Parts: sequence; structure tokens; C-alpha cells
Amino acid sequence: MRSRVGALVAVVVVACAAIWVSGALAATRTTVSIYEAFTPGGVIVPHVRVKSGSCWENSIVIERDDAWRCFIGNDIYDPCFSSKLASGVVVCTEAPWSDTGIEIRLTKPLPKPFSHTAPSIKLEPWAIQTASGQDCILSSGMGPAPIHGRGLNYYCSPHFKVGLWGFPDRTTQPWTIFIAPVNAARLTQRVAIRHVWM
Repeated sequence: MRSRVGALVAVVVVACAAIWVSGALAATRTTVSIYEAFTPGGVIVPHVRVKSGSCWENSIVIERDDAWRCFIGNDIYDPCFSSKLASGVVVCTEAPWSDTGIEIRLTKPLPKPFSHTAPSIKLEPWAIQTASGQDCILSSGMGPAPIHGRGLNYYCSPHFKVGLWGFPDRTTQPWTIFIAPVNAARLTQRVAIRHVWM
């Protein structure tokens, strides 16, 4: 009986160790992606609902020359993405991990861009998935006062009570960033980053 129990414990320990190792390996490097709303041939990638609207300036969420801040009625959408091969439309999505979005059929041409920054992995991410499971989006509005010079830059779903402060530290693998409640008074914890989108 003892030998069977011992063998069972050994199997459980090995299984737990395997799970821990696989989890550790999954977070050993941060995946870095440039979000693409269109295929190289100009075909829209996400499933979209079609609406009419216009864009009046480059996105304030992401510093890309193909990202825009747009109106549909009185509602603002940011970021929305354009393609040189799909004139007259932009595609807006809430997050890069979403497979749905809105296609805005423009009622007037896009403005002259003030951003001349091509999509690049050198940009700050507009979306982050942490190794601990948070999905976080760069804020386009005012947040609480910075803590030690780090602003609350990313709000994390599902309830937006936790955020990421500052920008990712790229000097290590995986990248890390401070995580704390949105009403935090100090920053003490960093979280590993699984995936970022520029």
C-alpha cells in the first residue's frame, strides 16, 4: 500500500513540475507583434460591421502613420487603421486579440497625417497581455497622478480595476511592467509580459 501511495505522490509531483515548467517556458520571452487590420493585399482581417464616419487626426493611442482617431456620429473610435490598398475605409477594433471590428466608410478623405512613424516594434505597445492573464489596453484619456514618474498607461479587463503603470522594461526577457490597482499609492510588483502589439 505504501509503495502505491508513494508512486502516486511521485506521479503527482512530476505532473505538477511539468505544468510549472511549461508555464515558465511560456513566459520566458515576450512575443512582439505589429497589429495588421488588413492583409498585404488590402483585405480586411477582422469580421466587421459597416458604418459611415470620418477621421480628423492621427490616433492618440498609437503613434503610427496608418492609425487614426475617427467619428461615427458622436462616438469616437481610436485606433482605426487604414491601408493604401483599401481607399475610403478604415477599420477600428477594440483590441488586437478581438476578431471583430467596425469598418468605417469614410464620408471625406483622411486628413494629412501629423504622424510620420511607420508601424514598428520600436513603438510603445497599444495592447499588452501579461503572463498572469490580464488583457490591457493603452488609455487615451487622463488617469490618476503618476507614481514615481510612472503613469497609469494601461487599463486591464475585465473590470478595469487593475492597470499597468509606465511602459514595458525591454531590457529583460520576458519584458516586465509594473502592475497595481488603479487607486494605488505605490508600485511594488512587476508582472511578466506574454504578448505586446504595436
